[in-house]
Amino acid sequence: VFCNHEPLWRNIVLETCKGGFLFYETWKSTYVSAIRPSFEILNSGLNVRDFYSDYLFQSWLCANLEMKPEWLERDNIVRAKGISVEEFVSRFEEPNKPVLLEGCLENWAALDKWDRNYLIDLCGNVQFSVGPVEMKLEEYFRYSDLAKEERPLYLFDPRFARKVPNLGLDYEVPVYFSEDLFSVLGDERPDYRWIIIGPAGSGSSFHIDPNSTSAWNAVIKGSKKWILFPPDVVPPGVHPSPDGVEVACPVSIIEWFMNFYNETRSWKKKPIECVCKAGEVIFVPNGWWHLVINLEDSIAITQNFVSRSVHVSLHILCWSNYA
Repeated sequence: VFCNHEPLWRNIVLETCKGGFLFYETWKSTYVSAIRPSFEILNSGLNVRDFYSDYLFQSWLCANLEMKPEWLERDNIVRAKGISVEEFVSRFEEPNKPVLLEGCLENWAALDKWDRNYLIDLCGNVQFSVGPVEMKLEEYFRYSDLAKEERPLYLFDPRFARKVPNLGLDYEVPVYFSEDLFSVLGDERPDYRWIIIGPAGSGSSFHIDPNSTSAWNAVIKGSKKWILFPPDVVPPGVHPSPDGVEVACPVSIIEWFMNFYNETRSWKKKPIECVCKAGEVIFVPNGWWHLVINLEDSIAITQNFVSRSVHVSLHILCWSNYA
């Protein structure tokens, strides 16, 4: 039984296939097809009685459980549309508060163009970062269509605009986030922008963005559920190391919802929550814990930035490093 446990075969494939692979319904079949084609798989199935394992059941449950309505009903984020940059700074950036911005992606060509066929044709054989491996988009979409697992692989590539320059031309930074002090570092600046593609159930578990940066995340296709906690509130089930470098949390996002989400309902200081849909942008202030899970097949662009209005001290630091 344990030798047929899919997460174990997944680990073997990801450790072996650094340059991409074609997914064949299961990780075990993928391993045999890609690595050991001479192996013969007997498809007679297993007939085992009186066998129980929480370890096996937990991953199966998280892979097959859909988001419950009560996990999606709370929507308490402030929404804004058509506000000025000055109002955004005074109401949200300076006080370090999240906001969901509507109507600021209307000039993005990506909103109309970025469907699956367009991206596959445009990107061709270009390899993108998908967890520990590199995959072509056609390979990744094949995987995301077939896989049903606890932690779906997430395409999260920081160099997409260098690899395919036209991708970088299909969007522009919303005016609210045009200032980024890290830009003075030129080629030495840390990774700061990513294309994100993933199926329902994929996403990012609780974390704080690095280098004291804030972030914006714009949904092009699909929708995402967000949960955010302020810097002084550590989410339940999350255990950061004393230096904040490492974070221990549940294996999967669904597991966190199953075991810890209801706990927040009784908290006096409740998390900020929302569903961000195509054409909308969420502002994630620096230091805020956040979790995001795709509710359907989704495509997004996200960037981290440092603004003068919040980080005067970092402004000085950046210029000194640049000099």
